[in-house]
Amino acid sequence: MKVRPLIVLALALLCAMLAVFLARSWILDQSARPTPEVVQAPVVQVVAAAAALKFGDRLAKENLRLMDWPTGNVPEGAFRSIDELLGPEPRVALQAIQPNELILVNKVTGPGQRASLSAVISAGMRAMTIRVNDVLGVAGFVLPGDRVDIMLTRELVKDQPITNVLLQNVKVLGIDQRSEQQNNQPAVVKAVTIEVTTEQAQKLTLAARVGTLSLALRDVSNVELAPVKPVSLKDLGISEAIGTVEPKPEDKKNETPVVKIVPKRPADALPSIGITRGTARQEYKVTPEGTVLQPIKAPEPPKQKGDEVPEPPKIQNPTAGPTAALTSF
Repeated sequence: MKVRPLIVLALALLCAMLAVFLARSWILDQSARPTPEVVQAPVVQVVAAAAALKFGDRLAKENLRLMDWPTGNVPEGAFRSIDELLGPEPRVALQAIQPNELILVNKVTGPGQRASLSAVISAGMRAMTIRVNDVLGVAGFVLPGDRVDIMLTRELVKDQPITNVLLQNVKVLGIDQRSEQQNNQPAVVKAVTIEVTTEQAQKLTLAARVGTLSLALRDVSNVELAPVKPVSLKDLGISEAIGTVEPKPEDKKNETPVVKIVPKRPADALPSIGITRGTARQEYKVTPEGTVLQPIKAPEPPKQKGDEVPEPPKIQNPTAGPTAALTSF
């Protein structure tokens, strides 16, 4: 029997036993050490929703609860107690609030106020309604709370429309007569109410008179104002269709010349221009091409008898001739 395989097997068993011993010693050492205490951060209690709330729901103790919140991360406008939130008069939710979501001042009305559109408008802003249809209103996908750009299309010159971006990143307050954000289903509407400043409201009123307004839905995370410029038919690349571009030289070579036959007009049918110099008048015939023909002298008007001046009588010279006689008085 060979001894070498037995020696290798014995060394392997010894190494395995040594590894088990070391692992057991490390585990016992770790369990013997004291567990560090977890330091609890200071917390405060704030009011949150105990059930889902939608626009117009009245706040009550049944749909509110207190929850712990880190002291240094309490959002501005949070309520520290349910009695502070309810107060002497109840409040109403101005937007959808999910369970365990904090109740903030901007999400509810003031004490005793009703859930109307005027309570949703931001400070210093105005609500204005513009008329839309299924196309101009983005097929009904614009909902309360969305952000849109407003474009104006008008005609400075006949048959030459131009489109400008009038306003950007405008908040939608309501569609038709609905301002709640709970319903996420698109709906074709006839009017959209937006939140604007006083100056923007003036621009929209004037723009609705001079052209057509349309909406462009924005990404909810995109709040930057993009650089814009007016867009006309030339920017669409269809100027050939409206005849604003000259044909190419190779196209002109293939064109068949068109000869216009203009019937000759008699001289009497040509228009004439009369020029009076003093008492003399001359008439000039003008062809359609602008050529002036030989002037025709107009006949002078006949003189009237009352205008004739009698000639003075002829007196014979007394000194002329042999028959002259001397007369004395």
